[in-house]
Amino acid sequence: MSKFAVMTFRDTGGQSTDTGVLGGLMNVLKGWHSRSVLQPVGTIYFKQDGLEMGYILQLPDFMVNWDVLPTGRRSKRLLRYLRLLKELGVEAVCIPDCWVVLPQEAMEAIKEIFAVDSVYQIRVFALANSIKHLLGMLKDRVSNLKVGIWGADTWAGRLFARVMAPYINDMVLGGTAERKLYELADEVLMETGLACPVTTDAAKCLKDKQLVAVADECDFGMLSNYTIVAYAAQVNLKHIEAMKSHREIFWILSGWATLPDEIKADIELMPWESLGVLQALSIMEDEIGEMSHILEKVKMRGFISLEGGITYDTFRIRYLRKKGVILFP
Repeated sequence: MSKFAVMTFRDTGGQSTDTGVLGGLMNVLKGWHSRSVLQPVGTIYFKQDGLEMGYILQLPDFMVNWDVLPTGRRSKRLLRYLRLLKELGVEAVCIPDCWVVLPQEAMEAIKEIFAVDSVYQIRVFALANSIKHLLGMLKDRVSNLKVGIWGADTWAGRLFARVMAPYINDMVLGGTAERKLYELADEVLMETGLACPVTTDAAKCLKDKQLVAVADECDFGMLSNYTIVAYAAQVNLKHIEAMKSHREIFWILSGWATLPDEIKADIELMPWESLGVLQALSIMEDEIGEMSHILEKVKMRGFISLEGGITYDTFRIRYLRKKGVILFP
């Protein structure tokens, strides 16, 4: 049976890994230690028969420090890495969104041999699921929420509009393609009865909103303090650093998904690694006949924020039960 590999960063010398894979990558870029061994750090398998499906594999330092190595040394290390993947029987490789900062030469070499993907698609679906759960948690507060969706003319933005429209009374659709925005507004009106203003001005879409979905590039300075932001655009280190400069905003990067009951890991997975496994399973769907059925039973544990995984119960205690809550003042 063909297997998959999910790339990760672990063991960063005791430094903070607040965003999991992305946090680990930031630590490596800052010169902190990361394991350079090429052996898997974890195995994913079927619970019933113990059949191995894939591996959690450390993405070694040389992939990040590519430019500081001589050509011959980095080529030799890359060949060793590719040989390990072949020996493990890997056919699909999932590299969470941090792959945007990896060397193009190395990525092209990997893509020539393996099917390669990020976690973007599964992340957006998990994020939409978690926001739907959040709206249920807010209950009577939802009716007064002012919501903006920037990038509503994109695939992810349209998804969030459809997810939130049945619960929201005040929602603005924003983006750069005006025609697509009006088409979406008409669809939402017909399906839910909600009339959504349309704008190509990001400020009008984002300012003075309590809940925002961002599915396209925007200036974070337009966001109001204490806004909940479902960030559905691509994630890279530049975006993470910019988010950290706006700590008064509650950033939700994804839903925190658990593995289906039929599938187990022999290590505790970080939130981003769980998403990587789910994305890799979707890549392998044609070979694993039951995969569509399995993926339907994925459960959401909570959110992935800048602080890492936050369970729904933790969010409820921290932001909804405390007197003087900073969100929804």
